[in-house]
Amino acid sequence: MRPAPLLLSFLLAAVPAVAAPAARSFEVDDATTAVLVEDHRAPVVWIEIDFPAGTWSPWAVREHVEEAFEIQMHDPAGVLRQRADRLGVSPRLSVGRRSSVVGVSCLKEDLTGTLDLIRDLLANRNFDRHELSRRREERKISWQAARREPGFAGRQAVSRVLFSPGDPRRRDLEKPARLLGDPARLAAARDVLVRLPGRVIGFAGDLSLKEAEKAAAGLLPPAGGRPAGLDPDLRPVVPANARKKSVTARLPRLTQVYFAFGRDSLPFDDPEYPVFLVADHVLGGHFYSRLLVALRHEGGETYGAATLNLGDTVPGAYGLGTFTRAANAAVAEGKLREVLRLLHENGITEDERQAALGFLNGNRLFRRQSPDEVLERALRERRLGLPPGFLDDAVERASSLTLDEINRFVFRFYDPAQFSMVRVAPAR
Repeated sequence: MRPAPLLLSFLLAAVPAVAAPAARSFEVDDATTAVLVEDHRAPVVWIEIDFPAGTWSPWAVREHVEEAFEIQMHDPAGVLRQRADRLGVSPRLSVGRRSSVVGVSCLKEDLTGTLDLIRDLLANRNFDRHELSRRREERKISWQAARREPGFAGRQAVSRVLFSPGDPRRRDLEKPARLLGDPARLAAARDVLVRLPGRVIGFAGDLSLKEAEKAAAGLLPPAGGRPAGLDPDLRPVVPANARKKSVTARLPRLTQVYFAFGRDSLPFDDPEYPVFLVADHVLGGHFYSRLLVALRHEGGETYGAATLNLGDTVPGAYGLGTFTRAANAAVAEGKLREVLRLLHENGITEDERQAALGFLNGNRLFRRQSPDEVLERALRERRLGLPPGFLDDAVERASSLTLDEINRFVFRFYDPAQFSMVRVAPAR
């Protein structure tokens, strides 16, 4: 029996830590770029294809691209899924904020069959109406469940504090539109999506440049044009002096209170982002961070406390989060606020600076061990419009910062006046 691609991936990960080769790119046609991470340590190939529109695109929302893209493997007779089963592959079709992605891994010997499967699923026009109906009901049930989940309620409340109505960063957390059940309209939307200029085909693993060029040729249909309303309509972040400073969302039958003490995040391409990486790690990025020491190790107020950054090259939500039993809410909130106050007023120490840099540099190496990790990072940089290696270079730039430079940034960015307190608490 042949080993499965997933098993070979685990075996590859068990090889002593060696950085996978860097990504290199080549042009497939005027509208399509390919990226290759060549690594022959295991007979596995990863394929990831990015199409440049996602849930932030007004056009994609209007044309129901999310359901059009994710339904493609479901033909009424199940032929495409049967072919995938015979190959032992599991194509992943997902729509993110900025792109729609087909991803799959396969044994090298099954590459031709896997490429044929990708071509056929991207051309499938016979979508299963029963699957569409099932997904429509699933979406309703998921929305009803999400409204009862404290984490979702907290993220929704934070998004409403930071972003104005209609902003995609807020829309993602509001009630979703009803799914479209018309296969012909969905297929038409999918056809426009997969022909958008700016497509990227990613390969990683046991593939030479010549083999990658052959695999990419003819994999996608000819490119088309760009429809109106394709680009995200991102609004300015609500200014700090216009935001609510205290918001409480209430849910029934809670026994705990959940906190998010947040503000807008710093974009990845901001010149001070490397400084932020260091400060954020000190504040909430590890088991002995400022937050966990104050809220777990010293007082036992919670099991968990951390920082969370939901932004990228545009501001998203950033904040300090924790939870505690309802009767202890005032104590935990006071300590959460005090952690931020002390960081703002006193900054970090030299020992904390060195420990943070040690972690950031070491973690960067862990993310380069397998070829699919290197590919995913390269594709993410392309998705965000960043130059190759930008995210790793941020750690290099952080290493050259002095303690004074970091603390000047801390004083500006971590000003409590910039933060709003959001709570999810039991209904009264």
